[in-house]
Amino acid sequence: MTFGGSGNHQGSVLGQGDDPAVRRRGSPGGYALGAFGLLLALALCYYGATNAAVATGLAGTHGTLTISACQKHPGGAHSGPSRDCEGVFRPDGGRGADGDRAGDRRGGEDGGGGGARARIASWTLRPGEVIEVRQGTGEYLRPGHSSPWGFLSFAFAGLLLASVMLPCAVLGIGPGMMRRERRSPLTEARGTWTGRFSKWLAITGAIGLAVDILLALVLP
Repeated sequence: MTFGGSGNHQGSVLGQGDDPAVRRRGSPGGYALGAFGLLLALALCYYGATNAAVATGLAGTHGTLTISACQKHPGGAHSGPSRDCEGVFRPDGGRGADGDRAGDRRGGEDGGGGGARARIASWTLRPGEVIEVRQGTGEYLRPGHSSPWGFLSFAFAGLLLASVMLPCAVLGIGPGMMRRERRSPLTEARGTWTGRFSKWLAITGAIGLAVDILLALVLP
């Protein structure tokens, strides 16, 4: 006598059934690929969200940057020309009692407070200028001058990557298995909690990236 929920097909649903064939489907390469992909996705989300918050002035270490030199770069086959400036970053230092820019300049000249070499991309800055910046995740940004949209695109791209890598990490599906069976990780995870969560990540990432690109075209 066969019960409706005891067939092999039922066991193919992730986390359900005891079919040995299902348990053998995962490969070490697939689990490793999924874990690495999830770490990369997490890094993209963290980098994008953190620096977007810094660009809007909501996060990061506030301080002043005294420009010492600037240099243009011609660019390459896949990137256009750019220009960056370097100088000394002093966190929350060099400001006068009234918080004006003259106080910033005096702080840069006197060398008060701690200092660290910093680099910032700009087409307009000149050596000798002292500007307010915030230090983010490997970036020095000018709130109000740096757009958050480029950074947010990293965060949404991370969500899209996570939507594909999560089924790989849970099911252990590697590139070889995907080529052999001609099925994507999202298809394999359909109908499971992994599949539902991956679908939510994919929808959120796709919509967020589209809105982010639209806002980048409309807003400065």
